[in-house]
Amino acid sequence: MSTQQTSGPSGPAVISGVGMSPFGKFLDTSMKDLGRVAVEAALADAGIVVGDVQAMVFSNALAGLITGQECIRGEVVGYPLGLAGIPIHNVENACASGGNALHLAWMMVSSGMYDTVLALGVEKANHVDRARTFAAYGAGMDVEQGFSTGDGAGQERSPFVDRQARLASTLFDDRGVTMEGLARVTSRSLQAAVHNPYAHRRFGGTPQDVLDARVVVEPLTVLMSSPVSDGAAAVVVTSRPEALAARRSVDILASRMATRPPQDQPDARNAVEASAHAAYEQAGLGPEDMDLAEVHDASVAYELMAWTDTGLCAPGEEQRWAMEGVTEAGGPMPVNRSGGLVGRGHALGASGLAQVHDVVGQLRGEAGELQLDDPRLGLVQIGGGVVDWLTAASSVHILGRR
Repeated sequence: MSTQQTSGPSGPAVISGVGMSPFGKFLDTSMKDLGRVAVEAALADAGIVVGDVQAMVFSNALAGLITGQECIRGEVVGYPLGLAGIPIHNVENACASGGNALHLAWMMVSSGMYDTVLALGVEKANHVDRARTFAAYGAGMDVEQGFSTGDGAGQERSPFVDRQARLASTLFDDRGVTMEGLARVTSRSLQAAVHNPYAHRRFGGTPQDVLDARVVVEPLTVLMSSPVSDGAAAVVVTSRPEALAARRSVDILASRMATRPPQDQPDARNAVEASAHAAYEQAGLGPEDMDLAEVHDASVAYELMAWTDTGLCAPGEEQRWAMEGVTEAGGPMPVNRSGGLVGRGHALGASGLAQVHDVVGQLRGEAGELQLDDPRLGLVQIGGGVVDWLTAASSVHILGRR
């Protein structure tokens, strides 16, 4: 029997402000400086000041292993910004950390405990010693299981690339996906990122460019996986009357999380499926109602699996979706219009909130050259970590235009 929650807080909670820093490789920029950019932008967007924030949820995955900062990461980043004297909750849930932070912020506001909560995600993943970065990534899995982290010839990499390659092979064998299909979806993200001022990869790329890029692990090329990024993103969740009345506010219609099902339940929904199912049920909507989606794509293989796990695409239709441009800007179900993690970049603790930043921009009609035609409902999904080869945790949010 599933233990996934299908009920919870029911009070009003809206997103009144979003902000983020550019994503990229910033070896000389501190977590405090990255966080400042995102926080100041989000507060200005919400039309509030630091003193209006009653609590903060801070998401980060790697600081302890990259910078040595453990235990009080949110307090350390928040204090110089004036976020002092308030409750600060530190969240660490691999790539799902940012989505987890928003989920908790939503719960805190919709429960009536606070009227304004800031969700802030900051990540410093890059280090001069790349082996240190890759070792930190490896902590996002069950370390007693382990899997390959190199080719035996000095080619170090994130261990998750090996898993991504295995997932891509599964798509080939079980779903009829081809390298051309993966390349077209990757190119879609890279081309979108050209127009995203916050994106890590802004150089574009055709499907052939993707296929011609260096192979990391067969069959994946380097452009098919997200870059290692530093960055920050922030979201203001509130129930303040002026925000509830404002047309620029975005409704949080659903917020759900799930984790890997028990090993003795092989037919149970995986974490992504379970979180999506619960979110649709909470919102009283279905995947057919979504106008756009931002989904987890640490590699392009993850994205195609997210299409089906969230119910957007029927299993076996992935190759057709890829080749017919279903998820492109002019298609019936635009996905990762921001460039996704592959194009925008993947700053683990911040990525889930960056997804929200981009969907909020679309729903408000403020996405610039990336703007879609009149979207009203958007899905945001991000997963994190690996337990026994399956995603350890996933969050899904459904956001609605007023």
